[in-house]
Amino acid sequence: MKNILLISTLCIFGLTLKAQKVDLEHIYSSVEIRFNLKLDTVNLCDSYVLNGIAYAEEDFRSELRKYRKSEIKFTAIADLSKTTFFHQNCDYMILVGAGEYNQSKESKLKELDSIRVNLNKNLPELVIRDYICEHCKQVVVDGTPIGMYEARALVNKLKPKNIDFIVSYDSANPRIFGRNSVNGLTEIFLK
Repeated sequence: MKNILLISTLCIFGLTLKAQKVDLEHIYSSVEIRFNLKLDTVNLCDSYVLNGIAYAEEDFRSELRKYRKSEIKFTAIADLSKTTFFHQNCDYMILVGAGEYNQSKESKLKELDSIRVNLNKNLPELVIRDYICEHCKQVVVDGTPIGMYEARALVNKLKPKNIDFIVSYDSANPRIFGRNSVNGLTEIFLK
C-alpha cells in the first residue's frame, strides 16, 4: 500500500513539475496580455531572442523547456517594421528574459554608469541629425531599440529605483538590434 501511495505521489509531483515548465504558447499569451496585441494579426518573425541570444523556433522551444514559468522575468515584442532583415521578412520579434534577474542597486548602477560613460564620451553635445556613432553601444528599452541621443538623455536621468533590471552584452546581432549593437548592447527594463 505504501508503494502505491509513493508511486501515486511521484506521478502527481512529476505532472505538477511538467505543468510548470514554459512553452511557446505561454510566451505568446504573456506578450498578448502585456502589449494588448493579437500575435496572429502581426507579421511575427520565426526567430526569437532568449537572454540576448537569437534562436530559430524549434531551438527556442527546446531552450524554453529548461525554465519554469516563475523563471520568466520578462517578455517583450520588438517592432522591427522599420528594420531590414536579410534573412527573413517580418515586422515583430519576441524577446524573453529568463533565469535570475534579481539585481542589486549596485549592479544596476554599474551597468547604468557603463552605458552613461559610453554615450557621453562618444556622442557630441550638439545633436547632429543622422550622426553615425562609431563606438556607441545600442540601448534597448523595454524591448525597443532607441536612438543614440534619446538613449543618452534617458540614461543620464535614469535612477536605479526605476529599473526592473538592466543587462549588457559585449556584442549582439546587428540584424536584430541595429548597427551599433556590434559595439555592445544594453537592455533596460523599466518598472
